[in-house]
Amino acid sequence: MGSGSIDGIKNKQKPHSLKEALKGKLTKKEFAHLRTSFDMLGNIAIIEIPSELVKKEKIIGKALLEVSPNIETVCKKTGAHKGKFRVEPVKIIAGKKNRTATYRESGCTFRVSLGKVFFSPRLSAERLRIAGEIKKGEIVAVLFAGVGPFPIVFAKNSEMKQAFAVELNPAAFEQLKENVELNKVQEKVVPLLGDVKRVVPKKLKGKCGRVVMPLPKGGELFLHEAFLCLNGGKGIIHFYDFVSREKGFDEAVEKIKNAAEKEKKKVKVLLKRKVRDYSPDTFQAVIDFRVSNAG
Repeated sequence: MGSGSIDGIKNKQKPHSLKEALKGKLTKKEFAHLRTSFDMLGNIAIIEIPSELVKKEKIIGKALLEVSPNIETVCKKTGAHKGKFRVEPVKIIAGKKNRTATYRESGCTFRVSLGKVFFSPRLSAERLRIAGEIKKGEIVAVLFAGVGPFPIVFAKNSEMKQAFAVELNPAAFEQLKENVELNKVQEKVVPLLGDVKRVVPKKLKGKCGRVVMPLPKGGELFLHEAFLCLNGGKGIIHFYDFVSREKGFDEAVEKIKNAAEKEKKKVKVLLKRKVRDYSPDTFQAVIDFRVSNAG
């Protein structure tokens, strides 16, 4: 048979990129504002739409569905992380009206309610890295545990004895409990609802050999509680902080040293690492440090 309409259909190829899918739908000026990177949580994509492109957001959302068959829902960020729970508000702009993602990482499955809880898939390598550091029989505190990615990845990928997961946001806490059951790690992960400043002195004082602090901002305000968790005042703390490119790691290390001085503790920095870019002049850093008693 000669070429005809069937061949014509075959030749109509799926676009390979978001820019390709939007060809002819955005002006040259609009293309200059387009953000092509996005986060994936299961089958939900979360993209930033600059104010200059708000009128084209549905077109951009549909184009993203066209490019990526695995995506069923496209959300746009509608503001920065806000409130005491650091929740990032989102709006569905294309696809199914679904805000609960099923996300898989390092042999674990997580249910994540977008717009109600804080969650970053960009910390997946960090979670697995720390799991590899955890010694057999260790007891770990995860402060600001969210829906449970850190303690659950630890439970599945290390020989720790137990992780205490402290979370203040009631919506995230309910999902933390759900994810603990979903991954069948009830014997290893203990969810604790409440403020770190109240929970630690009452329930975690001197219980842990390792503390993880994945708070997006202001973690230095809770270093006292992190020190308080350590068994015999000794152990390892993983501290996260947003730092300026200009000052770099020095900014975060200074906060740790100031806190250690107040606690009369000695600290030794074991690792300084950039976790992810945050803005043109800011990145998220992690500092691993060992704590011991002074004198």
